[in-house]
Amino acid sequence: MSHNKIVSIEEAVASVPDGASLGLGGWIFNAQPMALVRALIRKGARNLDLIPAPSSIAPDMLIGAGCVRRTACVFISFEQFGLAPHFRRRAEAGTLEVVDLDGPAIAGGLRAAICDLPWNPIPDLGTDLPKHAPDYYLEIPAVAGERKMLAAKAIRPDVCFIHAQQADEFGNVQHLASPFFDAMLAQASKRVIVQVDRIVSTDTIRRQNHLTKLPAAMVDAVVEVPWGAHPTASPTAYRSDERHLAEYVKASATESGFAAYLQKYVHGAPTQTDYLDALGGGQLASLAVSESTLV
Repeated sequence: MSHNKIVSIEEAVASVPDGASLGLGGWIFNAQPMALVRALIRKGARNLDLIPAPSSIAPDMLIGAGCVRRTACVFISFEQFGLAPHFRRRAEAGTLEVVDLDGPAIAGGLRAAICDLPWNPIPDLGTDLPKHAPDYYLEIPAVAGERKMLAAKAIRPDVCFIHAQQADEFGNVQHLASPFFDAMLAQASKRVIVQVDRIVSTDTIRRQNHLTKLPAAMVDAVVEVPWGAHPTASPTAYRSDERHLAEYVKASATESGFAAYLQKYVHGAPTQTDYLDALGGGQLASLAVSESTLV
């Protein structure tokens, strides 16, 4: 029988122990679970093993805040704003273990976990990644003329954070635009925590059931946090905040600058209301879009 899965953001992150493997949904500047990330930093999480989809500020902020010991990823990038500052700095200093994977290894690893298999076959793209991540790639013998294949190790996060536009109280989660890797990540993870911009009625979910990418059976907890993906976009609701992303990159150039950023937007803004107040209503208004407009 379905039950209410709405929890506070503090309750949600309290279930993530130090040393856990944590999957992060979204895609670069879209649907990053930022409210959960900021709450995890306030909690003082340590020694996390990150498994982000191709991403930007969510994993970078966790790395900069000292929450992460290791990440297995395709890339963490700020695209037009340059390289991910904390990811690069910690990787170069050797204080962050980085496992380089390609897209097929991430997707194949998640599929293996979904099917409860140790490995999943993927195409060999001819890179030297198997040499540098031998625990994640296994060569599959092939006969002459066959396409070369690799076996990608199963990826099973202990918990994953996902952002979506809406859900009902029972945890039926709807993406109003692309779900990116979110559905695969949720299926592969042992525990699924979803932040949404709004809670809607179950009748609303039923009227648009084709939008439900994560049914209640796959979701452990739901947190309602309007503008929770900011400064990344929540497609159909608001655009990414390029001004704030640039502010983050600039602040992250120095330890003191990043400490001031965290004090203003994370530690000094313990609730989502505090965070939105720190941003300013005018800036948020400039990012809002019509629900019928995909961005």
